[in-house]
Amino acid sequence: MERNLFPAPKARTEAGIASLRDGWTGLLLVFVSYFVAGKIGLSTPFTSNNISPVWPASGVALSAVLLLGYRIWPGIAAAALLVNWPSIPHIAAVGLACGNTLSALTGAYLLRRRPGFDASLTHLRDVVQLISYAGLGSTMVSASVGVACLFATRVRPWSGAFSAWMIYWLGDAMGILLVAPLLLTLPTSLKNRRTVRPTELAILMGLLTLMSFVIFGETFLPIKLHVLAFAVFPFVLWAAIRFGVSGCASSMLVIAVIATVETARGFGPFAQNKPLTNALLLQAFFGVLSLSGLCLAAVIAERESLEREREHFIRQQAFREARLELAAIVESSADAIIGEDMDGRITQWNRAAENLYGYSAEEVSGKSISILIPPERSNDFSEILHRLRQGDRIEQYETVRRKKDGKLVDVSLSVSPIVDGTGRITGAAAIARDISGRKKTEEALRKAEKLAATGRLAAAIAHEINNPLETLTNLVYLLGQSDRLDSTDRDYLQLAQEELRRAAYVTRQMLTFHRQSSKPKMVDICTVLDSVLKLYRPLTDKEGITVLRRFDSEASLCAFPEELHQVFANLVRNAIEAVRQNGKITVHVLASHEWNGAVRPGVRTVIADTGSGISPENRQRIFEPFFTTKGESGTGLGLWVCHGIIQKYGGSIRFRSTIRKGCSGTAFNVFLPFETTLPQDRPSSVVASAT
Repeated sequence: MERNLFPAPKARTEAGIASLRDGWTGLLLVFVSYFVAGKIGLSTPFTSNNISPVWPASGVALSAVLLLGYRIWPGIAAAALLVNWPSIPHIAAVGLACGNTLSALTGAYLLRRRPGFDASLTHLRDVVQLISYAGLGSTMVSASVGVACLFATRVRPWSGAFSAWMIYWLGDAMGILLVAPLLLTLPTSLKNRRTVRPTELAILMGLLTLMSFVIFGETFLPIKLHVLAFAVFPFVLWAAIRFGVSGCASSMLVIAVIATVETARGFGPFAQNKPLTNALLLQAFFGVLSLSGLCLAAVIAERESLEREREHFIRQQAFREARLELAAIVESSADAIIGEDMDGRITQWNRAAENLYGYSAEEVSGKSISILIPPERSNDFSEILHRLRQGDRIEQYETVRRKKDGKLVDVSLSVSPIVDGTGRITGAAAIARDISGRKKTEEALRKAEKLAATGRLAAAIAHEINNPLETLTNLVYLLGQSDRLDSTDRDYLQLAQEELRRAAYVTRQMLTFHRQSSKPKMVDICTVLDSVLKLYRPLTDKEGITVLRRFDSEASLCAFPEELHQVFANLVRNAIEAVRQNGKITVHVLASHEWNGAVRPGVRTVIADTGSGISPENRQRIFEPFFTTKGESGTGLGLWVCHGIIQKYGGSIRFRSTIRKGCSGTAFNVFLPFETTLPQDRPSSVVASAT
């Protein structure tokens, strides 16, 4: 596992505090700190070696318990005992050690029970609670126990118990107000040390030190007025405004050290009265400065915190709005947008994806993306994931996907990896666009190109066979002038002449691209069908196919007989090829009306066979050009040509087919209206149904 060799300042600070809290190092550090602070406090007594107007050790003890926990109390007790051991009776030293330790534990307990108390003192309520519960409240414990022990052992630091208790209590309170804020805010200061302005801080401390010596010393200003002491107040405000609680506490500590030392030496504005009065005035001065400076710094810190929270809230709100806007864009996108993790599980699914694939977001959430991949393209899944793990993008990859109903859809895929803030690939975003319409258009263009090529080839072929056809027509005509032909030969010769005329008509159509070179005429449908059935009679007799005629109508309509012959010849030929030996073909002609609601009168022709039927997957494509089920023997143009001719007459062609065993077969239904629309094209209806 990799280790961060250079952790962030915040991480290093928290790790350091945790190590102090759980090991002997913390106990030793607290012991040394308390002992040093105690010796400093005892070095400046006014009239006694045991009660100081400022006891910094109380601030060290309270901060140690708040930062490191209750288990740190042995270090406090041991240091408190050792500080007082040489100068007072040992039993009194034990009592003072117990009182000081109990005071620190009590103050920490009271503060920790306050809801929302933050040891970093970033709010005004934290400073007020520190002053109230620890500075003024818990110090009563140490003052009461300490004074009781001193008087019980006949150590009288002041003339009376009350004055001793007052100085003891205020000294501990001043120690908490001056030292505890600096130590409690030390972790935060270490975390944010990069934002500290060291030059300005050095200038502030230098000027404050100089001003403190000027006011409290004797060298610079011999005038001793109490009001001059407040000349340091602007520096406290400077520190509070620019450097927060820690800066204010540092400035107060500098003032307290200089003022206490100089007052103990008999210099400064607080050295003019009796020692008790001097001590009380000095403590009041420290209290006013501390209370003002700390409250101001806390208010400023709280305001800055609120401003940061406000800015954070604004950023979060803007981020949420941006995400909502992005989500709305994704949701309203016409392309299917899908989010997935690196295991291929679907995490996001927009409305376009629902429309494209048929699944709702609830149905696919957490499922593998492979449900959209057809089995024959199963390799797509592993290949795409492999490329994504390498950080590659997939652009405009055209493939096939499977819908909920099993149908396939052509799509164009663009897949991009999703990267988090550390650069790690966490997922992928896939955009799928339905290109089925474009594929159909491309297929139609290809078919159109094939048709154009076929037309050019057919025109060339028609041009080449036109002359041989004319020769054959002439030869057949000359053959018909012979007297040696019997009636049967003449019937065959007449049939050959009719087929030659039809072949010549087809070649003329190919040469003129289906432009009519003659006018339509009245055509009897039954007569055209008789000629077609007569043409294929040798083939039906050979295969043993039964042909049933049901001509219930003698209707005639205006048409080109060659075109109707071509339509019915294609349908009959397909029926013959579909039925097996000894099969049956039924040709039924009847007067009818159109079925699409127009109720136009016309003639309906039904050609049904008992063949194998048309499979369901081919029924929607049988009228497409070049689509055939006959393999290389079919061109795929017969039914397409039939459809085009029927469409030209304004008619319709429908079919029904079944492949059920024992009753399979196909029936084509051709409707031609009596009033045809030869001058203009009308779309015909093509309906496929199966039983």
